[in-house]
Amino acid sequence: MIQDSVFCIPTAKRPEFLALCLEKLAKIPDIEQADIRIFLDTCTDERLTDVEYCRDTFLPVAEIFRADKHVFALSGCWNILRSLHEGWRTNKEYVFFVEEDVLVLPTFTKFHWNVHNSGNYFVTCGRRHSSMPLDFYSNPGTCYRHKSLDHVVPHINDDYFRDTTVYLDKHFPGMKGMDGTLDDGLIRKVQRSVNGKVLCAEPPVAFHSGFHYYDRLEEYKNKGVTIQERIEYLRKMLPTLTKQSRYTHDWEPYIEPVGC
Repeated sequence: MIQDSVFCIPTAKRPEFLALCLEKLAKIPDIEQADIRIFLDTCTDERLTDVEYCRDTFLPVAEIFRADKHVFALSGCWNILRSLHEGWRTNKEYVFFVEEDVLVLPTFTKFHWNVHNSGNYFVTCGRRHSSMPLDFYSNPGTCYRHKSLDHVVPHINDDYFRDTTVYLDKHFPGMKGMDGTLDDGLIRKVQRSVNGKVLCAEPPVAFHSGFHYYDRLEEYKNKGVTIQERIEYLRKMLPTLTKQSRYTHDWEPYIEPVGC
């Protein structure tokens, strides 16, 4: 099934996170046979060079796609949804989505394939989001069957990006709740509109390693200068985080499985 899979990895301003992400993906059995695509949002040539270093060092079979100028959207929403759209365009049966700050276990793909082949699922998630139920969609470490994205792709357009709230109120009236309006909110609305099934992994096979205030507060500044230094500084920083600093309180440091 690896040959029928595409991995979509959006990245922007944190190539050191991307390095750790690719390092873990490289431990998936036969990953070199997959179609792996890194989607780099509008950036400097220097950042492109850093991303190329991360790719060449940790997962050299991956391809890098650099974005052109585009309409502005909050919180990386444009690049996240663009990545999924491009994954859908490959016509691969399984479209994996792994953000730059997500770390996966070697069993990551096995979980997703097994669940998708056990029933008609819209999407599977590599981790359960906090105390939410197992059928609550969240972005990090997900996998779609190609036909699921047929429902999402028509909504990935500039009208949506220009004003996500107005667009979603128009196309999904009455669906508010805790969905939000950005990428994951859009996908949850689409999923619920077609009664799509979701299943999250428990125990998790993916971990969201990003955290609040990275490189903004002094205590979370990455003191590395070169990309190599920044990667190693981040490795040392991650285990020191408090729960209050994390995007989600259920994140745990990645523990290398025995024998891997």
